[in-house]
Amino acid sequence: MMEYTNLMPQIQSANWGWSIAFFLWFVGLSGMGMFLNNWVREKALVYLCTIASFLGTILVVLHLARLTNLPMAAINSLLAGSLNFGSWMLIGMCLLSIQCIGTLVYSLALAGVLPSLKEAVLGHSFSRFMAAAGVAVTIYSGFLLTQAVGVTLWNTALIPLLWIMSGMASAISSIEILMVSGKLPKEKVFWSRRTALWVEVAELFTIFAFVHVALSSTSAAARVGAEALIGGPWSVMFWAGVVVFGSIVPLSINLITRNHAALVVSAVLGLAGALMLRASVLFAGYYDPIIF
Repeated sequence: MMEYTNLMPQIQSANWGWSIAFFLWFVGLSGMGMFLNNWVREKALVYLCTIASFLGTILVVLHLARLTNLPMAAINSLLAGSLNFGSWMLIGMCLLSIQCIGTLVYSLALAGVLPSLKEAVLGHSFSRFMAAAGVAVTIYSGFLLTQAVGVTLWNTALIPLLWIMSGMASAISSIEILMVSGKLPKEKVFWSRRTALWVEVAELFTIFAFVHVALSSTSAAARVGAEALIGGPWSVMFWAGVVVFGSIVPLSINLITRNHAALVVSAVLGLAGALMLRASVLFAGYYDPIIF
């Protein structure tokens, strides 16, 4: 903690607020929800993923301050022929568009609004395509952080993996809530308990690996960020929100009981923990200090 105290006057927070935390949360839920839908194939889950896709996209566009900024920038780049196809912003825009349009078409077909497309949309090929797109958009949301120049806490390949694990946990939590509420048949999600156990264990392992790598980093900002998580201003959010109530308690409940009320509590805690994970990692991101 000495390094955190000594360097605080010299470092600056990356200052990505709650809107981006919710964006990452919604994208992970939608992306991994569509991945699991390849086996579930139920309209309630597709509807949920569609709503999450659009909410996440709206939040990241609003983060640009004006809704017209992103489309106008894209149009101007197209007209000028200056599109950078290696840009993560362009890649993200394409992936989010595929996710939003794909889930919307899927939902409309399930609702009977697009009868001409129903057979094609409800086939195995489209479900597999949307499952792959869901994984891609979730990984993208992780790589978006890894590309932040100067914020060394985020410059690790563990973040996309962590987002995959956390997104999977969020999707399973949503599936269990839908199952308890009668929106999903139990026989289609019989695997949720065992899968949830393994995912929670893998997520906890990845979280601690992420913190360990940051603490061992040669970058002062990465070490300060990790210290902010485990004993600094974001420690309550990290230990209580992410580790205890977001992971250990849901894991324990799943091991002990399958009571419906307990399942709902476990699922809600899991969803909240996934949001707290994204928020704490975002808020603990600091730029490397310039030391003369």
